[in-house]
Amino acid sequence: MPYKISGTLSDAARIIIVKESDWSIESNTNESTGAYEVDSLVTGAKLVAGRKSDGEVTVYGNITPSFYELPESGYVYGGFDDSNYLQDTDEYNPDIWTSKTDMPSPARRQHAASTILNKGYVYAGQDIGGYLQDCDEYDPDIWTSKTDTPSPARYTHAASTISDKGYVFGGAVGASISDTDEYNPDTWTSKTNIPSPAREQLAASTILDKGYVYGGYSGGAIQDTDEYDPDTWTSKANMPSPARYAFTASTILNKGYIYGSHAYARDCDEYDPDTWTSKTDMPSPGRYRPSASTILDKGYVYGGYSGSALQDTDEYNPDTWTSKSDMPSPGRNVAGASTI
Repeated sequence: MPYKISGTLSDAARIIIVKESDWSIESNTNESTGAYEVDSLVTGAKLVAGRKSDGEVTVYGNITPSFYELPESGYVYGGFDDSNYLQDTDEYNPDIWTSKTDMPSPARRQHAASTILNKGYVYAGQDIGGYLQDCDEYDPDIWTSKTDTPSPARYTHAASTISDKGYVFGGAVGASISDTDEYNPDTWTSKTNIPSPAREQLAASTILDKGYVYGGYSGGAIQDTDEYDPDTWTSKANMPSPARYAFTASTILNKGYIYGSHAYARDCDEYDPDTWTSKTDMPSPGRYRPSASTILDKGYVYGGYSGSALQDTDEYNPDTWTSKSDMPSPGRNVAGASTI
């Protein structure tokens, strides 16, 4: 079983080992001798060195690390089934779907989600009465309501996690906004706004401790890509045509992928900062407002809308698509998703 290991010596000496293909544990003892496999690590201060795949070794010193399994299940939260706002939570452990405990009230759609240290977080959105500031934590299979997101209440925003903090980007409150807000459970901090233009119905993912926001709607579809290296924004190469909104994104092996669009497109595009490459289209049907997450180096696209709400689940193992077992009823779009 592969594990993550994380700990902090100082702000400048943080270690996160995320997958065995990139890092391996070289030593984890209080002494300079001995070597242990990842799954034999125990709590307490350890001498930790990480060895990259290119052979470089960096010694981090004595830290007290925390250990947790790499994410292996995707979770889809809430959404809209053509008629109803939903509270459904469903777990996907490829290729098995399991219905889990409903999200707290209210039922909602057009929210965003990310995972922080093996807990899922669902941010804001829209219910039948209007826009929300709710923040709810999912520690499978327990939901806990947390501190509200900062004003304004919003929907059609995007979220990702950077260095164990959640970030919520943009969205709408009737008009598009540029807000960036940081969540360090359970504290919210308003950060530097996204570069102009303000936008909604955008997508986001994290690549190597930097956040990326893709496209969206700002009086029309846009192609903008912007990099967030907390707390600095940098405009990057535009996404490939067409401009798009109401799509989704995930990160696979340090590359970002965007899926679908408002125009019922099947487009799949890869972002290897700062180069975009068009990839094999998703399986039919073309769709917009799907959700996505990454499970053990494969991307999964859930649901969406193509004339009606979909139950489709499709697996992306770059650059091959495979149709998988449908989500449980009902079909849904504008849901949140993350991997835990």
